[in-house]
Amino acid sequence: MSTAAVIDWRNLDLADGGRSLIEASAGTGKTWTIAVLYLRLLLERQLSPRQIVVTTFTDAAAQELRERLRGKLQWAVLHASEDLAETDDAGSDGQWLRARWQGDAELRVRDLQRLRLALAEMDVAPVSTLHSLCRRILADHPFACGVAFVMGDMVPGEALLDEVAADLWRRLQQADAGDPLVMLAAQAGDELSLARLARRLKVCLAPGVSVKMASAAEVDAALDPAWAARLRAAVADGTHFRKGSLLPGYWSELADFLDDRARMPGAKACAGLKEATALTGVLKGSKDNSELLALAVFAERCAEIIESLRAGFWHELAALARAEMRSRLAARHQLTFDSLIQSVGDALAREAERAGDRPLADALFKAWPVALVDEFQDTDGQQYGILDAIYRERDGGTRGRLVMIGDPKQAIYRFRGGDIHAYQRAASAVDATGRLTLDTNHRSSAALVRAFNQFYAVGGTALDAAGESRIAYERVKGTERRAGQPYTIDGEPCTAPLVIHYRSDPPSSQPARRAEALEVCANQIAAMLQSGAHRIGGEPVQPSDLAVLLPTGNDIISLRDALRERGVPCVTSSRSSVFDTEVARELQVVLYAIAHPAELGALRAAVATRLWGASFSELQRWGDDVAQWQPVADTFRNWSQQRAERGILHVVGQLIDRLAARYLQTMAGERVLTDLRHLGELLQAQSEQLTGIEELLAWLKQCREDGAASDNDAADAAQLRIESDSARVRLMTLHASKGLEFPIVFLPLMWNHGERPGDGMYVVNDPRSGQRLAEFSAAARAREAQDLQDERFRVLYVALTRAIHACHLFALPPQRPASARSETPASGTKRSALDVMLERIDPVLGSPELRDATPDIRWIDGWHPLARHDFSGDAAPAIERHARPLPPPRSGPLEAKHSFTTLTQGEHRDAVNPGAAAGDEDAAGNVELADADAVAAVEQPSPMATAEAHPGLLALAAVRGTDFGNAVHAVFEHREVGAPMAAQRELIAQCLRDAGVRRKDIEQSALVDLLVSRIQDALDAPLGIAADAALCLADLAAADLRAEMGFHFALDRVSMPRLRAACAAHGEAELVPASQRVLSGLMNGKIDLIFHHHGRYHVLDYKGNYLGDTLADYAGEALRAQMDASHYRFQALLYTVAVDRYLRQRLGADYRREEQLGECVYLFIRAAGLAPDAGIWRHRFSSELLDAVGEVLASGSATAEVA
Repeated sequence: MSTAAVIDWRNLDLADGGRSLIEASAGTGKTWTIAVLYLRLLLERQLSPRQIVVTTFTDAAAQELRERLRGKLQWAVLHASEDLAETDDAGSDGQWLRARWQGDAELRVRDLQRLRLALAEMDVAPVSTLHSLCRRILADHPFACGVAFVMGDMVPGEALLDEVAADLWRRLQQADAGDPLVMLAAQAGDELSLARLARRLKVCLAPGVSVKMASAAEVDAALDPAWAARLRAAVADGTHFRKGSLLPGYWSELADFLDDRARMPGAKACAGLKEATALTGVLKGSKDNSELLALAVFAERCAEIIESLRAGFWHELAALARAEMRSRLAARHQLTFDSLIQSVGDALAREAERAGDRPLADALFKAWPVALVDEFQDTDGQQYGILDAIYRERDGGTRGRLVMIGDPKQAIYRFRGGDIHAYQRAASAVDATGRLTLDTNHRSSAALVRAFNQFYAVGGTALDAAGESRIAYERVKGTERRAGQPYTIDGEPCTAPLVIHYRSDPPSSQPARRAEALEVCANQIAAMLQSGAHRIGGEPVQPSDLAVLLPTGNDIISLRDALRERGVPCVTSSRSSVFDTEVARELQVVLYAIAHPAELGALRAAVATRLWGASFSELQRWGDDVAQWQPVADTFRNWSQQRAERGILHVVGQLIDRLAARYLQTMAGERVLTDLRHLGELLQAQSEQLTGIEELLAWLKQCREDGAASDNDAADAAQLRIESDSARVRLMTLHASKGLEFPIVFLPLMWNHGERPGDGMYVVNDPRSGQRLAEFSAAARAREAQDLQDERFRVLYVALTRAIHACHLFALPPQRPASARSETPASGTKRSALDVMLERIDPVLGSPELRDATPDIRWIDGWHPLARHDFSGDAAPAIERHARPLPPPRSGPLEAKHSFTTLTQGEHRDAVNPGAAAGDEDAAGNVELADADAVAAVEQPSPMATAEAHPGLLALAAVRGTDFGNAVHAVFEHREVGAPMAAQRELIAQCLRDAGVRRKDIEQSALVDLLVSRIQDALDAPLGIAADAALCLADLAAADLRAEMGFHFALDRVSMPRLRAACAAHGEAELVPASQRVLSGLMNGKIDLIFHHHGRYHVLDYKGNYLGDTLADYAGEALRAQMDASHYRFQALLYTVAVDRYLRQRLGADYRREEQLGECVYLFIRAAGLAPDAGIWRHRFSSELLDAVGEVLASGSATAEVA
């Protein structure tokens, strides 16, 4: 296919074995193009929706994209069902279908059938964010990815990082000078604070970032001690330097450092050494001295190495932080968004390093032979690495079809990890036949599109200052799509919709300029709304037609206040936390009074808040008169009781009811009530995990002090909500506006969107390796500053192209003084993108030639109106709102959480902790608590029946109880697979300490020795499973083991008598405990171990129970009797049902129970390995029994899920 042939989506190469790149300028129909390509893949390649991955940047965008894809399929079904020749469809998609079906009725029928099947599968199609896709990969391939069967809870990574940073900070402050980390910190020479440490760790731990360091060999080669004498000799000479020169002191510090690496030069000396070749302070006659020049060059090289040594501290600190975060996530069974990507990326990388097959990459490619990646410009190197691994053969060739859709001009998320360099590397690998450029703007009016083209034509198309970024504005075509709803002013079409308000004589200070810009912007908006002269489609412009895009959240707050003063309704949209609001502070005060309704001081503070609204005169009148305060105290006492009975959200609702009438009369009323309701919901959710009001108050206090973490979607719970859907001007940050569109856009502060001060650590792209490096050098600082300025050009492009009908851009002279204290303008990377563009405008600003070259741009001299304008639009009609009725209360048994423990021990389980690993061993596992008569009745002679007490059993006989069982479980869970237990003594000791195992009659070290031997014997004991009788736990690799798999499945009126009868009908009359209970709620539990061997999945449970001193107590019918007396066979049945359901859900139609579900093994570790078959019970429940049990459990609406 020639390059010229690739003109649109219809002939873009989608065959196997290649990459495609679609570059879509703003508003050019990117989502529509994805939908028609999806249609092509379904019909031409005959793929199903399950086989096509579609990813985008946010969950909301993914949901919208899924619906757009569904709509396109519905549209195609409609056309396939009708006579297409009679439809008036001039679109390229309709033309393509008409051409496809021309003269082939059978193909049309087959396509219709395929489209209907595709629609049925859309709900399960993999359309999601890349993070959600990785979560799915981990859930579907836990063995290959080396993760637990059960996905953990998602938590904000930033909150965890802050926690780890605080711990490392304490270590640095409290450890002695010999601590290696403290020594490295001293060598780094940084003035550290907790805030700086946390900020820099966030940089170091960002995806794909590594800290640049020199190797030990490079350090030793550069820091040659022989130079110390030459440096001191030059300093001692004294004839080369001016009086007061600092260079001799810097060289003296460097000489000392060469002799003793512990004597790091100070910060000032390091800065001076970086510029040593300038020979500042050297006499004019000595500047050509060859020795001084050599010493200066050497000093600068040393300065680079010293910077690298500083980096060594951050490299080590980042490694510690990364390991600690992983450890805490594993211990808490949690995940962060970064860890999702990291886990999948690491698994694919491990495969690539090994010779042979790549089972994970191959399985993913087999499931998803095609991927469409939207917003590709916002991916980072790590995310692209995952996609590249899936769609690349081991020999380096491409496979499948990876379609990358994006726009480098809209790559503005560097602060979130987006890497424009990764995009450019990926794009460069796509050949000409795989490229498609969308060049028609369907969003904006034709006049506004022309204005954008003219603005970049005179201001330069390069989206950077130097023209080196290879990203440029591309001229686009407009359409008449908006012609039916024209934007008019005083009845005339707006012919110059891009309005540039240029103030040639700005105030002298930056704060004054900013304040004036926001005031004028507020005046313009009020005047526009009040005049009624501005209309869209004949209707007056409404507040909801306007949006103001601003650089920072503080700018949003300032403009919000200005608009509210003028009566303009507005709504803010930012990632600010609801915990940062004044409402949160006042609610904390009110809740304290609810917790302490008898404290007069607490009541006085609560009623003084705006949430109660007592006036100063009322507080004065009430004074300390208890009688006056009694009605208030009664209200708070009543709320306290309601909180205990109905929950904190109910009390917040009562407070809202009290406030609503008064607050809804104010401009900020809906904001306050929205935040209050939001806080109530968060408090209610948290209260379900805490034990009382005091803990809840402490949690609220902590949230207010810390603020909310901002780790992608994990912070959404605390993000401020939009208070109303009514007509309001929308205020949002520049970055938040990406992907949105608004009829009229105001940009009052783009001239103020300049460089921000850095932190001293800079992240730059290494063009040779493609890695992102964290560095401290001046060169890195310059490169990062340039990257950030380049991104500001792209932010300006994004901001302009949000507009549909008109855009108002405020501007100042680019050569204005930088501040009131400076007479010179900002220069270099400190300048805003708008300033750079205005400076390179040709023809020059203000010239008639410029106006002639830009007929669709209106250039206004000055910022007007300066006089205040107010908006007094008619109040919106009152809308009567009704809450949906509550569903009727459910009848039947009380819903609850059920487990093996609750079903066998009843509801009175104070003596056991069912959540503990050995929680079922306390009451059920000791021989003196078992049914001794039942045991005796079934005991039969066995080869071990006459054995004497075994020394191995006697050695541990005194160590019993749940604490011991928990310790043993922890050892098996956390052991290093493949390593002998003799090498893991510290792990055993730690597990004993953590479980609180202490026995007076045995030394702790002796107990550790006993467990080393006992657990190793248990690991080496043949399990006797049918597929491989000689298999023991020690033979299994880590990838074949999954510890502590949690599960839950729903129970809806499940009858225990029916369950018992079903088992009895299959020869298991005593398997289920006798009970008349009917169960509703959730059945939940944790399985100690699932192992995979020869294609089968087996359940294994560890037991630390003491059953006796002879091996006969742990074998044959005696062991079977103990299993029945403890109801452990019933537990094994529950575990088997859970695994059976899990495998059926994961494998679907490919699941074969007879081939893939193995036995259930119980390993009594006191005896396992002491004799053949001792301490090992194994059983495989029949398929008929499992089907019968499943039928009873499904009698209501039972469904199984992995927790």
